[in-house]
Amino acid sequence: MRTTLEDRPGVLAEIALACGKAGLNIESMQVFPGDPTVVDEFVVTAPEGFTDVQVAEVFDDAGGSGVAVTRTDPRDVVDEPTRYLNGVHEVLEGGRDVEEVLRELLETTPPDVADYAGHDVLDLRRRNGTSLRISRAVPFTSIERARAQALLSLVSDAGADLPPMQPTTVQRLPLVRPATLADIDAVAALHQRCSAETLYHRYQVPLRMPMTTRFTRRLVLPESGVAVVVQSGLDVVGHGVLERSGDDWRFHVLVEDAWQGRGVGSLLVRQGAGRARALGAERLTFVTAGSNDRLLRAVGGAGFAARVERHDGAVHITVGLATVTPIEG
Repeated sequence: MRTTLEDRPGVLAEIALACGKAGLNIESMQVFPGDPTVVDEFVVTAPEGFTDVQVAEVFDDAGGSGVAVTRTDPRDVVDEPTRYLNGVHEVLEGGRDVEEVLRELLETTPPDVADYAGHDVLDLRRRNGTSLRISRAVPFTSIERARAQALLSLVSDAGADLPPMQPTTVQRLPLVRPATLADIDAVAALHQRCSAETLYHRYQVPLRMPMTTRFTRRLVLPESGVAVVVQSGLDVVGHGVLERSGDDWRFHVLVEDAWQGRGVGSLLVRQGAGRARALGAERLTFVTAGSNDRLLRAVGGAGFAARVERHDGAVHITVGLATVTPIEG
């Protein structure tokens, strides 16, 4: 229930007294300050058989104006800043549409409005310059407008207004080691430094950036295999994921553009082969986009003779592991 009230001492006591007499229980409330009036929002439970109109009449008789009532779910009785933070999580981690999330947060479902005067319009600006318009029968408060704009600015085109990350300085003697949870940020940064073409060769689909923490976690700790990284200084410049797919083992390779052609790909190929052999694999398959021959050169540079096949636009490069020395750990 939302209403406009005079900003004076005692007004909330009058509202609480009216609710008590009518049998309405106030579950939660929040205040949207204004001058000379304030907008208050209450979540109330009503006796069995109470209609929305009867609830509105209680607040109207207690001195409220612009009274609007919307049925809600008990799960919505949550601290408002927490709801907005959950909304950010749902967009960035859950992949939900930001407009859909904002409409839920702002509760744009048409309510019962005692004195309907037309929809209020909220125009939000994305960071790429485009706008998002949301409207509802109940007027938006200045706090709601600020919260909605802050959420949209945070999640829309995340990272689009940041300068591109600079490639790492090429150094000698990179270190190859198993990936750990501590590598999540470094692996995400590696992906941001890679070109769209390099990422497409690795995933065979355009990769959405920035990467979610959940996705990056799977890259460093795959469910059915192991991951390795190539580290130069403080930067991860190469990444490989060894995974089991049915009876087959596959190894996926990603090398930063500035490090391609310097043996990092072959280094990863040898690591993937040795670790697959330690897990009992007899063959290992590398998969890449059909237009990429860098991986084939890396496999050859690692000393393997390979069988090359095409499947649905992707290239499968398979090598035997009978003579490969296992790499444990």
